Amino acid sequence: MKKRTKTMRWLGLGVLGITAALLLGACGGGEGTPEGRVPDTATGATAAGAPTPANAAASTSAPVVQGEQGGGDAPTTTYSDPAGQFRFQYPQTWGKTTQPGEAIRFTGADEFISVTVTTTTQAPVAFAQADAAALTASSPGFKGAAVKTYKVAGTNGAMVAYTWELPKSAVTGKPVPSSGNRYYIPGPGGKIAIFTYSSPTRTYDPAGADDFANTFKWL
Repeated sequence: MKKRTKTMRWLGLGVLGITAALLLGACGGGEGTPEGRVPDTATGATAAGAPTPANAAASTSAPVVQGEQGGGDAPTTTYSDPAGQFRFQYPQTWGKTTQPGEAIRFTGADEFISVTVTTTTQAPVAFAQADAAALTASSPGFKGAAVKTYKVAGTNGAMVAYTWELPKSAVTGKPVPSSGNRYYIPGPGGKIAIFTYSSPTRTYDPAGADDFANTFKWL
């Protein structure tokens, strides 16, 4: 009888121990956060695998665009005509290489911007059509599209897109297939500016040509 009483006592203690353990587990016992738990806004704890607030913000922000607004292009600077006729922007690393008959020319690696100013009684399109001979003579292998009316530098001008071949690359010494836009920008007193942008065809950007032409301003 004494042996049975002792055995029952041990069984009772075991049951009490198991019950206590179960109660502790139900109350949240451990300090760890179970996987998949919703973040605790009071403590800043986050669910397993979820980004921190800083990472979450970074994952939804737009990437920085490299280009004319993001700083990927060469910085530009402003050229002002000494005679006070006009100004425009060009890449500041380009050098001055003005040719006879031009007001100004800046040249980079096989690319250039030039400006010529003349006076005419013709409308921009008519003048551009008459200028075709001069453009052909200065551009070996010239092939041009039709002249068209074009909004440029805040006014109604004209533009012709063309391809040609630069005879000798300043970098490789070899001929360079090139593309260009030639803009005709009317000004005060019958003046017209001939603004030309050209670069190697493989990297040519017509929108970039427009961007430079649109910085032109009569003074």
